[in-house]
Amino acid sequence: MSEEKVIDIQLYAVAISVITTIISLLLTYNQKLEKQNKKTIFTPKQTLKITKINRITILIVTITFLYVNYMLYKISKKEGENLTPYKLQITSSVLVTIAGIITLYVILQSEKETVADVENPIV
Repeated sequence: MSEEKVIDIQLYAVAISVITTIISLLLTYNQKLEKQNKKTIFTPKQTLKITKINRITILIVTITFLYVNYMLYKISKKEGENLTPYKLQITSSVLVTIAGIITLYVILQSEKETVADVENPIV
């Protein structure tokens, strides 16, 4: 696979990442409205469904970034470049992917319909 195709994949992953961030912002705003006893954007059932789909999408994006980093590592290895930055990126991607798996697991185990406290914990 060429570096150009890998970068194309990365561009799509970044775009999807931005969308999932916007969805997380909406879920957090919805939680704020709920805490203020105001009319919310989403019902509790919708919140749960959106949260699950968003978390699955985020996990797919993290796996995609892991793949991109690995492919860039392979390309750089063929070109004889310094591999240290690529190894660090792969390690970082693995850790983020593990975090994504754990977060998705927590959401999938949640039985309550208002998962915003789990999805977006209050500090």
